[in-house]
Amino acid sequence: MTTPTFSSFHQNKYISYYAFTLIELLAVITIIGILAGLTLGAAGAVRRHGANSTAKAEVAALQAACDRYYADYNLYPSNISADPSAVNPANYTNAGQVLFSNLFGSAKLSVAPSSKRYFEPKPAMVYTQANASTNHFIDPWGYAYGYNSDGTNAPLIRSTAGQTTAGGTNKWITSWPKM
Repeated sequence: MTTPTFSSFHQNKYISYYAFTLIELLAVITIIGILAGLTLGAAGAVRRHGANSTAKAEVAALQAACDRYYADYNLYPSNISADPSAVNPANYTNAGQVLFSNLFGSAKLSVAPSSKRYFEPKPAMVYTQANASTNHFIDPWGYAYGYNSDGTNAPLIRSTAGQTTAGGTNKWITSWPKM
C-alpha cells in the first residue's frame, strides 16, 4: 500500500497552527502588571513596618542602656543644652552626641572606650563620617535619635519615624508610653 501524495497546498491543511492574538497577549501582560503592582506595594508596606519595628527595638535598647547608666551613677546622661520641648529633628544631633558618648564610652565608634560601655550599637545605627569629631545614633531612616534628659528624670528618646516636620509627630516612636 502506498501513501497518497499531496500537493504542497494540501499538505498544510493537516497541520494546526496555534498562535496568541494581540488581545490575549495584552490581557496576560495586564494581569502580570496588576500582580506586580500588588506585590511591590506590599513590599513597601513590609519595609515600612520593618523599619518601625527596628526603631522601636532600638529605642527600647537605648532606654535600657540609660537605665543601666542610671544604676551606676544615680543620674541619666544629661542633655541640658537642648530644649526639652523642642521637636525639631535638626537639633537632635548635639543631644545624640551626648547620648552616644555616655552610653558608648567614647565620642567616636573607632576610638577605644575611656569609660564603661553601656550600649554596643550595630554599625548601621551609628552616624560615622571621617571628618566628624563625634558620632551619634541614627534611626532606620537615617535621622538622629532625639534625646532629652536633665539627668534626674527618665529620658525621652525619640525617632521621627521618617517624619521630619512637626506636623507628623503623632507617628514618632518614643521611649515614653502613649497617653
